[in-house]
Amino acid sequence: MGAFYLISGNEDFSIKERANEFIRELCGEIPEENSALEIIRGDNESEKAGPVLEKVLDAIETPSFLSPEKIVWLKHFAKFDEAAAESSTKKMPSRLDRLAELLKEGIPADVTLIIDGPMDRRKSFYKLCEKICQSSGGKLEWFEKADVKSKGYLPNLIRRIKEIALNAGGKRMNDDAASYLAETLGSDAPKLKNEIDKLISYAGENRAITLDDCFQICSRGAEAISWEFATALAERNCRKALELIPGIIETISAEKGSSARPEMAITGAAHAEFQRLLSIRCEGKKLNIPEHADANYFYRLSDEAKATGQESPLLAMHPFRAFKTWENAVRFQDKDFVRAFQAILDASRSMVTGADPRLELESLVLKITGGIG
Repeated sequence: MGAFYLISGNEDFSIKERANEFIRELCGEIPEENSALEIIRGDNESEKAGPVLEKVLDAIETPSFLSPEKIVWLKHFAKFDEAAAESSTKKMPSRLDRLAELLKEGIPADVTLIIDGPMDRRKSFYKLCEKICQSSGGKLEWFEKADVKSKGYLPNLIRRIKEIALNAGGKRMNDDAASYLAETLGSDAPKLKNEIDKLISYAGENRAITLDDCFQICSRGAEAISWEFATALAERNCRKALELIPGIIETISAEKGSSARPEMAITGAAHAEFQRLLSIRCEGKKLNIPEHADANYFYRLSDEAKATGQESPLLAMHPFRAFKTWENAVRFQDKDFVRAFQAILDASRSMVTGADPRLELESLVLKITGGIG
């Protein structure tokens, strides 16, 4: 029985990346030059699902010509729903049903079948593929799009980013660097892949990728710089926050055009950060976290929470990110939070009523951080 490999999920970019990588592992750096490989293009928009699957069936059933083995790759096929809708009877089964029957009977021993493309896990064809992958000695790889609303979204994304860096370039990515990428890029797979590739090249002989590497080489989008600005405020780093303002204004204006109000966007980022810090401060008091707790404390706390099932917004964060956020949150007492929110409100009102937004933003920084020491 030949081996069957399925690379699927709902994260299209990752599916295609992995499929291309797997074919290179199997057939060499230039797969098209491998005489054992037959590629059936599943991403041709002009061709319907039925005829494409007909080619797959023919390729599996046709003996190899120039090689003792045969590798059949259904490349980037995204039309399983269309294939399932094709009329099927006992006398004239659909192409998808014929493929399912062939999988049940067993792929010829000299054939390796690879299919990649998004698929619905609830459908019977997927369940069959899952079973055949295992029994044939092949493999099923599933790539799930991260859901921002799901429990543990950010810790899982941070872990995934670190795994990508390790697998792609053998680099250990520091927790704060992975947190930065997760919070500024989210689960956008193409952007993450691009930035991690750049970081791997930039790190060179260094075994670790740091937050400073991210600041030096990653694309400086408005969201990333706003994140730095909010963090500088939380760290009460007045000089850094002031230095970041021109770059944020220029970036937001370039991205959003003449209709942008960059100073208001920056003020909004500051408001969101201090809401988060206040929430974390409250959670920390509920959990009796010492003000000077170190990173190890939060890793232990996370392990205990997993063991006991305890839930909290603070415990849902990656332990290192929880530590850094707590470190910033305890810089502010109740009166400091009141002062910060009042400064944000005053700056917003002044900008709306016609005051110089740049001066209001700089004044906001000075009020929150306490000025340049």
